[in-house]
Amino acid sequence: MEPFEILTEEDITGWDRDKITEVFMEYKNGKVEFIKKAQVASMYNTFLIGVYLELKGIVGMAARGLILNAAKKGGLRAGKGIRGKYEREKGELTREKAILIARNMLEIWSRGFGWGNFKVNFGRKGVAVAIFDSFEADGYKRLREENAESGMCWMLFGYIWGMLEGLLNVKLEGEDKMCASKGDNYCYIEFNFIE
Repeated sequence: MEPFEILTEEDITGWDRDKITEVFMEYKNGKVEFIKKAQVASMYNTFLIGVYLELKGIVGMAARGLILNAAKKGGLRAGKGIRGKYEREKGELTREKAILIARNMLEIWSRGFGWGNFKVNFGRKGVAVAIFDSFEADGYKRLREENAESGMCWMLFGYIWGMLEGLLNVKLEGEDKMCASKGDNYCYIEFNFIE
């Protein structure tokens, strides 16, 4: 089966990192491609947080909004892209199927990309995401001794938000309730459906 078929048809939440990278990543000519489409790259988590902190020093807390918005747009493109391909090839994307795909995507980001250890709960009113070992929060803690005044998982928050909106075809309100960068034990984000 092709990677897109597996993403949309199988529950991969029990897979280990080796199986996820074997199925969804292709290594060729010095590049890593995800699902034979998007080039991905690893970087030190302190690099990304360093960019955030430099930007924050220039524009203040508007930096959070800039990064969050850009990440949300990227996640929305990804979610809508998956949704569109599914509907062109297989027909209507049901809520249950969209949730399976969202869980699979989060598992790939968690185990395959190393973004953190995600625990997700889809409910009637929204989606709750707990992130243990967030790479963004860890990057902040490595660069700074003091706790952050607000959560630093800007890319994770925005990208998950956009991906969920695109895949589920809904509007969400999002709030990062907890973040390890602020001294919390883990990061916790809530997304509530907007009627």
